[in-house]
Amino acid sequence: MPQAVDSIALALEQLSEQVEALEQRVAALESCAGNSSERTRVRAPTERAAANWRGLAFVGTPADVGPVIGRAVLGIAGAYLLRALAELPSIPKVPVLLVAILYACFWMIWAVRTAAASRFASVTYAITSALILSPMLWESTIRFQVLSPGFASIVLVAFVVVAVALAWRHDLQLIPGVATLATVVTALALMVESRELVPLTAALLAVALATEIAACLGHRLRMRAIPALAADFAVWLLVYILASETIPEGYRATTPETLTVLSLALLTIYGGSIGVRSFIMRQRLTVFEIAQGSAACALATYGTLSATHKSAAPALGILFLLFAAASYWGTLARFTEESQSRNRRVSATWAAALLLGGSFLLLPATIQLPFLCAAAVAAAFLYTLTSKLSLGLHASFYLAAAAAVSPLATYVENSLAGTLNSSGDWRLVLVGLSALICYVIGSRHAEAQPKRRLLWIVPATLAGFTAAAFAVEAIAATGIGHDPSRLSMIRTVVNCALALALGFLGSRWHHIELGWVAYAAVAFGSLKLLFEDLRFGNAASLVVSLLFYGLVLILLPRLTRRSALQT
Repeated sequence: MPQAVDSIALALEQLSEQVEALEQRVAALESCAGNSSERTRVRAPTERAAANWRGLAFVGTPADVGPVIGRAVLGIAGAYLLRALAELPSIPKVPVLLVAILYACFWMIWAVRTAAASRFASVTYAITSALILSPMLWESTIRFQVLSPGFASIVLVAFVVVAVALAWRHDLQLIPGVATLATVVTALALMVESRELVPLTAALLAVALATEIAACLGHRLRMRAIPALAADFAVWLLVYILASETIPEGYRATTPETLTVLSLALLTIYGGSIGVRSFIMRQRLTVFEIAQGSAACALATYGTLSATHKSAAPALGILFLLFAAASYWGTLARFTEESQSRNRRVSATWAAALLLGGSFLLLPATIQLPFLCAAAVAAAFLYTLTSKLSLGLHASFYLAAAAAVSPLATYVENSLAGTLNSSGDWRLVLVGLSALICYVIGSRHAEAQPKRRLLWIVPATLAGFTAAAFAVEAIAATGIGHDPSRLSMIRTVVNCALALALGFLGSRWHHIELGWVAYAAVAFGSLKLLFEDLRFGNAASLVVSLLFYGLVLILLPRLTRRSALQT
């Protein structure tokens, strides 16, 4: 029995020791967990702070900002030291200025080398470089007059080229932007103050060329618009001042050839950039490229015609027609995919504008009309083959231009509401026949969207009212319409007949555009009744006029309603 008690006491003692050991282990584990959670709580704010500083990586840590600004201040101090040396009469200024130029380039190189470590330092050093170079060129050219505006222009262009070349490898954006902005501002300031327009305009064009070459080679610069706007302004100012008959005092005259070359250089730079990036590389046209391409074309035309007193109009017209052909090629062959819809629409718009402008610049008045009529017929035919909306619009656009350069508007107005014409003209027949051909070609095309039938309102309107004018002239030629009351009645009857004929044909062929033209004729008839029939008509002529006009108001809605139900 005592042995059993001893064994039980020994077992309880061992169990107590094991329980005590387990309690120590659990306490140790709880202590580790507490320390781990504490470290997590301590680490979390630290990591968030680090993430915040990484989000502000452009600036860097506060300890880095001071030294960077301090180095920049020392750089400006070095520039002032060079300026002080340049003011000493015993030291030649040209070597000091060359050292200052190299000194500014050194800061630009340092800006590129520090870009990977700190963007803030990189941009700060680039701004320091610009702040060294721009005032130095200004004082050397304007105050000391040591450097010529031509040499200053070369330095400015070289500064931008160096910045772009240095930033090319790492695809940096801010450093070329700083250099471009500083160059543009300095060039414009020198242009205004020195009044040397030619070299500084050439410099701004060279800067624009450098940025566009970089863009074509895949280095997209965000500040492309700045040199573009500066070049536009420089070319306009150059032509406005130096192409005038009396050049203001202080400006140096130049040859018309120089003005023409600089004006066309603007078009070449941006036309070539758009051609490479959009027509060859098939990149999407940006809003900047659309606006700048149009502005460059307008300024080049203005500059060339002003400099040459319009003697270069034929050559410019040939160039525009070539551009129009290239734009039509882009519309019909290059930008056919749906993803190229913007390029296709813009290219089509440019094609129409360039073709119209080229025809006015190149062709004499006797050939412009047949050319525009042929272009309208060709556009209508191409529309039936491609179903491109722009081509249908171009047919109406060219017909409207042809009607504007012909006496058709005056002839129709005189025939239907004014004094009768003495004789006809082959130009009237050409425009009316072309409008009829365009309508026949285009209206026979099956349209998936009924709204597209409205494309042919212009051809139908021109053909219909031209036919009505010829009819009035033919009836009046028989001697019936010499009396004003009879003439007003004849015009009303012919106008009503036109409206009914258009309404009938529209309902029979399901052409809604003819119904719209018919209602236009009714609206014209209403005005005519008020201003001509009631003024010149007698009782008999008014009875006939009002009878026909009333019948039109009754029958035309029925015809158009029947056409809508059948559709």
